[in-house]
Amino acid sequence: MGMIIKKINIISLLSILPIMLIITLGCEDDITGSSAKGRNLEIYSDFPLIVDQAFFEINGENRIISPSASNREIVIVDTKITNRTTTVIPIIVDTETVMLGDRRGKKYPPVNPYEDSIIVESISTNEGIKNVSPILWDSFDLARGYEIQGFLIFDVPKGLLLGTLFWDEVEYIPVDFVNYLEN
Repeated sequence: MGMIIKKINIISLLSILPIMLIITLGCEDDITGSSAKGRNLEIYSDFPLIVDQAFFEINGENRIISPSASNREIVIVDTKITNRTTTVIPIIVDTETVMLGDRRGKKYPPVNPYEDSIIVESISTNEGIKNVSPILWDSFDLARGYEIQGFLIFDVPKGLLLGTLFWDEVEYIPVDFVNYLEN
């Protein structure tokens, strides 16, 4: 009897193993940078990417964001916010709730993609121009177990060592790019 139970357990384990492998591979995260957890929220963020310009489309209009001066550059950060604990969390993403900074305490707010972009007829596709759709901006309710992902766009001084994304909505969560200089 004991030998039969062991065979059944081994067969059960072998039949469940492929299913678990598929589930694990299917849940792979598409953000490869850093993450940090607060009491209610988890923030996942790709490493900052410096681009010449950022573009997106909204309501059939092509919009482009360029640096505000010749000594500045556009930095984009693909960010995901996850609500793990609270029933519903109202979230606002604007110039006061998130900052990008260096390790010396300098912090820069994101640009407002709707106010700081210009409408263009068409977008040329070269390496320095990056599509930043969807944009992570505005206010929304985030239910428990759900997440929202999009790009944050920053206009920062050239040469700034980008060390941390500072999230300060609902709770304060710094997302540190520890390996940023290695990537």
